[in-house]
Amino acid sequence: MKGTGSQVVFAVVATTLASSSFGNGGVVVVNAFNSFFSAPLKPPAATSSSPPPPPSRINTESWLDVLSYNDDADKSTPSFDVLAKTIEYANCKDYDTILSYYSDDYVFRGPIIGPITGEDVRKTQEGFKITSAYPDLQTRPFGFTIDPDNPYRCYFFERWEGTNTESVQIGPATLPPTNAGVKLPTHIMSIHWTPEGKIKYTCLSSPLDRFEGTTKGAGAVFGLLVGAGLDAGNASVGDALLRLQQRFIHIIGGFGRNWSLEKDIPSWWKSKARGADPNDI
Repeated sequence: MKGTGSQVVFAVVATTLASSSFGNGGVVVVNAFNSFFSAPLKPPAATSSSPPPPPSRINTESWLDVLSYNDDADKSTPSFDVLAKTIEYANCKDYDTILSYYSDDYVFRGPIIGPITGEDVRKTQEGFKITSAYPDLQTRPFGFTIDPDNPYRCYFFERWEGTNTESVQIGPATLPPTNAGVKLPTHIMSIHWTPEGKIKYTCLSSPLDRFEGTTKGAGAVFGLLVGAGLDAGNASVGDALLRLQQRFIHIIGGFGRNWSLEKDIPSWWKSKARGADPNDI
């Protein structure tokens, strides 16, 4: 009952003030005390971000360590705002501007596409006429966060959507426009920056939820092709038929590349897995 006694004391003091020469000021004091003791305590406001995880306790060696600069004291901390620069890049609409962010030894890799250079990515998309087929295409990036183990790496989500109002070209075949709105399942983007402020490596994940969207689980450019009427088939890592098809297309050329020519793949990229091949290292 200790708390109740304190409330009585405060109430008496407040009443005395209210009946004294303080006039309206006393009423204000009483109201303040009444509000203090009658109002329920509010829980602390939720924070907009969670604390980072503890540093990794396991040391491993990887050929991708070339993308980390922890061993160089002069480069261990970025000289630019990686988060802001990634947000700026992710919201670019013009591919010439996008290419200006890439280093000379840039590589893109997806689950079944790559390793491929930035210029080959553009040529492939132009070959399919993706941008003209979906003139209102939006990648809708969100959820940007810095890798706690590598300050030069930034992750974010994308959830593409657009309307297929023009035809898509797949080699000699033309898919007429469906005029349907297409929404792809969400995927994660991983961006590796260099100390010079250029992007050296971009990785795109598989769809996070294959039941999301309108493309039966197909994501990214493949999802846009499915949205334009292409039969989805099986587009998974290690699929023997898909790997055979990719190699056939790679040899004959002219249909857009699943990965770049060996002479164009930067020397720092050590994996020999191409397209839908399983990981080799």
